[in-house]
Amino acid sequence: MKGTTLRISALAFLFSASLPALAVTSTFDTDAEGWSAQGDIEGPLTWSAIGGNPGGNVFIDDLTTGGVTYFVAPSQFLGNFAGAFGSQLTFDLMQRYPGGPNQFDDEDVILSGGGLTVVYDTANNPVNNGWTSYSVPLSAAGWRLNTLSGSAPTDEQFLAVLSNLSSLRIRAEYQTGADVGHLDNVALVPEPTTVLMLLSGIGCVAFAARRKRRAVD
Repeated sequence: MKGTTLRISALAFLFSASLPALAVTSTFDTDAEGWSAQGDIEGPLTWSAIGGNPGGNVFIDDLTTGGVTYFVAPSQFLGNFAGAFGSQLTFDLMQRYPGGPNQFDDEDVILSGGGLTVVYDTANNPVNNGWTSYSVPLSAAGWRLNTLSGSAPTDEQFLAVLSNLSSLRIRAEYQTGADVGHLDNVALVPEPTTVLMLLSGIGCVAFAARRKRRAVD
């Protein structure tokens, strides 16, 4: 139990050392803001000054060769975001495709950092020719390690990802066949006190358990 208490204290120190204080956002009103795309894509990510929700947005054409396309966040969304634990990652998506829906399920948000990868499956896919807003919780519940069939991460593992975030990807392709994926209004909003309260609570529980064990001995 002593080792657990020390480990939690060390985590609290490391995570609080350089917590970001401001929200990081991309509204795409003036340019693509450094975003890119990877996967099954046709050409580079494109920025448009109109058609967003509202204002500008970025979009990518699907090459329809069997892969899955993702929007890839730029450097300002990477680094130590432990302070975002317990808050939300929000963004707007739109799909454009001909004919009826033929959508498939996959990993919708992928976060990597600290040698770990966590993935999230949103409750619904974006609609055709209309914007859908998403709010993805930045806490361990609902996420999976590596794949959607993987095990659930612990709070400690999820904090390890956020504290050294090296990749943030949002799915751009949901339709089997030709489609265009649009992205707007991405926001990662840190709340520095949340992670410290969490770690403090875990530490207090560990300390109380240690005292109880001593009393019994």
